[in-house]
Amino acid sequence: MILPYRRPSLRGMLEPRGDLKELTTVIDHLLRSKMDISILPSGNAGLYIASYILRGVEKKRCNNILVPDMGGWRGFLEYPKMFKFNTLKLRTNLGVVDPAILEDVLRKNNIYALFLTTLAGYLVRQPMEEIKKVCEDMDVVLVEDASGGVGGACGYGDIVICSTGTPKIINCEYGGFIGISKKIGDCLQDSRKTGELKSLLKAFKVMNIYGLMKEEALSARRTYRTLVRYCHILKEELENAYFKGEEGVCVFVEHENPEKVSKKVNEVIKLDNRKSLVTRCPIYERVLKKGIVIEMKKVDIHSISREELYEVIDILKRIL
Repeated sequence: MILPYRRPSLRGMLEPRGDLKELTTVIDHLLRSKMDISILPSGNAGLYIASYILRGVEKKRCNNILVPDMGGWRGFLEYPKMFKFNTLKLRTNLGVVDPAILEDVLRKNNIYALFLTTLAGYLVRQPMEEIKKVCEDMDVVLVEDASGGVGGACGYGDIVICSTGTPKIINCEYGGFIGISKKIGDCLQDSRKTGELKSLLKAFKVMNIYGLMKEEALSARRTYRTLVRYCHILKEELENAYFKGEEGVCVFVEHENPEKVSKKVNEVIKLDNRKSLVTRCPIYERVLKKGIVIEMKKVDIHSISREELYEVIDILKRIL
């Protein structure tokens, strides 16, 4: 069975250039909090700049950054270290943060910031509202990677970063953005770092794909909701699927032999660009548990019917 790989919208590809202000207006509307948006060449650039900002506006005498023990972005473990931060891992439930445990850890440790993805491993939504409140109460900066959650409830962070590379919800094959809250903007101003940040942002020059990015951002809610709906069906139908009833754009299925089962899946279900539909686990970016992740975010979700989805499910049931 061949499934269509998700590519940028045709209209956006035909007219990739656009107006920056129109784009940032659309992006800001997708986030829960109002942000000062800057477009970047990648999500990694956003993570680098977020780490730079934290070092520049640092008020606490503290070098500790908290990251989830799984379900995060590997860059969480790398970029803060470039700015001499220590990264400490927060114990989670398969990537999902328990706000009570978070509060306890923050009370007992001197933590400057928490780096977190809106969706843990693209698999399940974090309780972002409660996490945001805990961070506010404990005066901890929340850095949120919304790459997998944009289009849903996202944008709770003091700093929000998002990749628009492939395959993401805003799917441009290139780029990303960073959103900076008023709170962080005021800290930059107080620290006299605003001009320095502007100079740094100029170093991350971006091709004008504002029209393409705007088209993808306008479709983000529909894309996210369709992915969540199809993943709900997969989780209900597959016996060993996790996070049933929860929002996610990929699906984790436990299996004792992930290498064997992923090979079988790749033999019978292919994407039209020859890439694999599955990711083997354990892996930090998903979950540290044996199994496979069905990467529905790779699929052109608007081009497959429910009948085709159930055909995929029947094949997976025979293999799993």
